[in-house]
Amino acid sequence: MIEKEILSDTDSIYNYMDGEKVLGYLEIRNVDNVIDIMNLYVNEENRHKGIATSLMNEVIEKEEYSRIMLEVNENNNEALRLYNKLGFKEISLRERYYGEDTAIIMEKVK
Repeated sequence: MIEKEILSDTDSIYNYMDGEKVLGYLEIRNVDNVIDIMNLYVNEENRHKGIATSLMNEVIEKEEYSRIMLEVNENNNEALRLYNKLGFKEISLRERYYGEDTAIIMEKVK
């Protein structure tokens, strides 16, 4: 079950719950109809079960937005596969944003 927790006028967290236990979460910021994915996390023992996909789909289906933005480490292949599968496109790079690694800036337009 996914529960939305509103933190402020702009910030929310979607929690993927198993009873009282949080298995994963997706933190977003929505300013002027542009959603920034701030953090997506799934507990290691619960990965590869579709939790991240479910959380992302919940935001895509339930939030009002003109576009969704995120950045991801160039070496995070699992996250890149997820974002590509969900229709995100690479729009920019930030060299050495993660130490020696580059950040890939991606967006999904509604």
